[in-house]
Amino acid sequence: LKPLPPTLWKCRQQRAAFNLEALGPHLNLVNPWPSLMAAASMLSRERTALTLVYARRPVERQVLLGMKKRGFGAGKFNGFGGKLEPGETTEEGAARELLEECGLSADPAQLRCCGMLTYIYDTKPKSMEVIVYDLETWAGEAHETEEMKPVWFGHDDIPLDKMWADDHYWLLQYLDGQLPLPFRGRFRFKGHEGDESDVVLESAVSSLAPALNQHLRPSVAQPPAPAGSAMIVSTVSFLHTQGGFARPLESFLHYHLRKGFSRIFVVVDNVGDDAAIAAARRFPNSNVVVRLRDEVLLAEQREKCPSFAKLAPLHDTEVSARQMLDAELAMALAPSLGCSWVVCLDSDELFFTQEPSVVQHFETLAEANISQMTYLNHEGVPEVEETLDYFATTTLFRRHHFVVPLTNEARSGLRFWMDRTRRQQYLLFYDNGKSACRVVHGAEMKSQHLWRLPLGRRSCTALADARNMDVEAYRECHDPCILHFPVCGLSWFRVKYQTLGSFPDAWLGKVKLPACLHSDAREACAEGNDALVALFHREVLLDDELEAARQTACGVCMRIEEHAVLLDAVRSAQPASSSVTKGNAGPQPLPAEGVGNALDAGPLGIERGWILSKSLGYL
Repeated sequence: LKPLPPTLWKCRQQRAAFNLEALGPHLNLVNPWPSLMAAASMLSRERTALTLVYARRPVERQVLLGMKKRGFGAGKFNGFGGKLEPGETTEEGAARELLEECGLSADPAQLRCCGMLTYIYDTKPKSMEVIVYDLETWAGEAHETEEMKPVWFGHDDIPLDKMWADDHYWLLQYLDGQLPLPFRGRFRFKGHEGDESDVVLESAVSSLAPALNQHLRPSVAQPPAPAGSAMIVSTVSFLHTQGGFARPLESFLHYHLRKGFSRIFVVVDNVGDDAAIAAARRFPNSNVVVRLRDEVLLAEQREKCPSFAKLAPLHDTEVSARQMLDAELAMALAPSLGCSWVVCLDSDELFFTQEPSVVQHFETLAEANISQMTYLNHEGVPEVEETLDYFATTTLFRRHHFVVPLTNEARSGLRFWMDRTRRQQYLLFYDNGKSACRVVHGAEMKSQHLWRLPLGRRSCTALADARNMDVEAYRECHDPCILHFPVCGLSWFRVKYQTLGSFPDAWLGKVKLPACLHSDAREACAEGNDALVALFHREVLLDDELEAARQTACGVCMRIEEHAVLLDAVRSAQPASSSVTKGNAGPQPLPAEGVGNALDAGPLGIERGWILSKSLGYL
């Protein structure tokens, strides 16, 4: 081991005045993402869910297309499909549209999901999210209807000149088996009518994830799952949302499917949560498995979850207990669903990576014989009071303090956040990351953040945590990471604590909950709306654009937009905040007011972990 710099030992032993910048050359600090100085205001784009079905005769290389006789796309040939009706799954909607438009009767279970297409038109505010299915077995004969005129075409005779312009980019490749399934396509058109509907301004087509058997049955032995196939498990609740919508859940599912997760196992925490159920049903059931919190689920967890006896007494009162049982059930079902990894996330988190897909990352972990990887979490900072979808509009994040640069400027930045909170918090919620676990028999959830593995299994962590100085387990990993979007909007803040209610003061009945924003928000919610609003404005919201620029300049915060772009968010011409008048000057040093003599007082509170984390990275 290389000796630690004497300056660091002096800091730890004397807690005296010190210059953090003197340590910089010894610590090889990495800034994984460039800091953007200016906020780019993003707006959520509403989506319309549709289906598209291709009836096929693969041996004859034939496909059934229909000429649209009226409405949107009139005069063009296409597959059969349309919008979902209330309460329908995508498979049910696809089968209904096929029957209505050409007379073919299909069993929804026989539809094979092949891909997902996103269409954006410069002349329409909404995007179109289309699930593509194909079908080889049906009843009846195709016939003309008021909507469509069906025609069988050989692959070599498909009239691409009479179809939507995007079909040139993917249709033949898909039909001829040259495009690995499932695939993802995104197309931006100049317009949706006339000549403008033939102008494709942007196009992208790619394969998403390892090929999976979509009709797996738990009772039947399955081949080994691909090493990179991963599943997310999430316990969701949108019961108290205003207007009964769950747009963030749609974004949560869209993002992770677009990043190559094979399955998403969603447990709706209340059977009356119509918003969450409707949002999940907008996705193919081959990708999104939806379970409701009912007696059937509880019986299955009793049978398959190793921690059931321990957690069952807490099941009705603690959401943490339910989350852990949901994760263990997902682990038990993962082999039958063709997945090799399980990631437990909340519905306000993203497994973020700048890579096109997560598949290669999980393959790399498997090759290194790693069974569990714990990732850094970074916390979203709301810059506007309200948003319909925090995933699409939040782009400013507090870095985990373990990766904040070791400089005097950064220390002032940390103190800014601590001084604005009653409890001297930097991250307002958790700071111990989230983990991906390889599918392992005997794995049990230690918490929502970590699994307890059988002996002999290797766990690694990206957290250089002074609370657990395990040098052997440390593995540098800035990407992927967890982006956490807690209460990134006043309405979501209110909904969260209305849903949680009067939660207990101990986690799982054992670990005492410290005084923190979480407990303060519980009390403020009980006190009334005014108290909750005041707490949100005082400790959560940052509507000061200049301060946001200062925080990114000193490396405490970072600006990330890739997730919002992937979710087709709309850039607004308005600034993210209007409470600060912009000047011509660049980022300035943080003001000393409110900080006192912090720079001369030695490490305090969260700063100890921040400083000591650099020593573990150095070792």
